[in-house]
Amino acid sequence: MVKRPQLVLPTVVYPDVLGLLTIDHRKVQVLFAEFQAKRGRLRIHEKFELVRKVCAELLVHFAVEEGIFYPAVRQQIHDGALMDEAWDQHDSAKSLIILLGKIPPDEPMFDAKVRALAEQVEHHIQDEEAVMFPKVLVSDIDLVVLGRELLEAKNGMRARLGMPIEEIADEHFPGEDTYMSSSHARHAAARMREI
Repeated sequence: MVKRPQLVLPTVVYPDVLGLLTIDHRKVQVLFAEFQAKRGRLRIHEKFELVRKVCAELLVHFAVEEGIFYPAVRQQIHDGALMDEAWDQHDSAKSLIILLGKIPPDEPMFDAKVRALAEQVEHHIQDEEAVMFPKVLVSDIDLVVLGRELLEAKNGMRARLGMPIEEIADEHFPGEDTYMSSSHARHAAARMREI
């Protein structure tokens, strides 16, 4: 396996679409790390519940990315190969999730498939955060508006599935003039293109 450089992320993640997706990424990374750390000490039902939780988080995340984020990004960044690869990565992860649903958690193959899923998801996260997200930052996508749409759809799905709703107060979604004016956004995008 090729060792990828670690991403250096800001300590504050704003609740725009990229911040919300990054929070999702960290959430599943923590769940996979917990599974790995506790793997030998988990009871069968605890192992199953932890994997069920990470799979549910992934499926909701994939659904909002595919339904909201990817279409907006594809239209703006004009990189069909990158978007197709991201979609293929989702399909591969979903296939593993389906397979995990067919394997009893006390079988050794279960742990192996969870590790394979964790590796696939980690690769996907690295690709999105290192390649796709920088392209989105310099696009004309309104990150805050798209973030609101994504959060609303995600919470609708979470409610239907009996999962906790994710709340971010409206004051974390300030208006354009307090978040970043269009001229500031254009200036920041121009600076990013120069780098």
